[in-house]
Amino acid sequence: VVVVLLDGDRYTKNNLERQNISRLDESKNKAEAQAVYLKSLFNTLTIVPIPEFVTEKNVAEIITDKSVIFLAVDNHATRKIVSERCQRLQDVVLISGGNEISDGNIQVYIKKNGRSRNPPIEKFHPEIAQPRDKNPAELSCEELTRLSGSEQIIFTNLTAACLMLNAFYTIVAEKPLRYAEVYFDIERNKALPRQR
Repeated sequence: VVVVLLDGDRYTKNNLERQNISRLDESKNKAEAQAVYLKSLFNTLTIVPIPEFVTEKNVAEIITDKSVIFLAVDNHATRKIVSERCQRLQDVVLISGGNEISDGNIQVYIKKNGRSRNPPIEKFHPEIAQPRDKNPAELSCEELTRLSGSEQIIFTNLTAACLMLNAFYTIVAEKPLRYAEVYFDIERNKALPRQR
């Protein structure tokens, strides 16, 4: 098993409130810094950092058949690029999670032996099918800095992460996944699965 961490962004001080990293090394980007941290915890895992954003140019090199993708990005343009790549593969699992301050959703797309088990993540989400935002690789440093100030809280991030891992466990345990999407709201303590 090879774990690939992909992120073209750098850590900022506000990342430390929501992400567990023992020491901020501003010379490394997020993928590199997390790889160092995770290797210290799990020294038997092969962890490969790629300090880039996903783009239309590099997506085919990064996402290949038999990949399991945990997609945790802040923009719909990247979600669309990843989803379209997954649809071209024969066997792939895509688990996408996103959230605002107190709510969010996770989406699961599975393709096995060339057959989609559920709809792609943009099927019921026009904001992904026709994104109005840009891929981070297309943004200037000034635009990226403005985007990094979006407010999030750790409780909501952790809820999205747990729901993504729940889906992963169900898939790996070869149990039937009875949903393709889960909406959640931490203020209402609700999680609503949808089959689609």
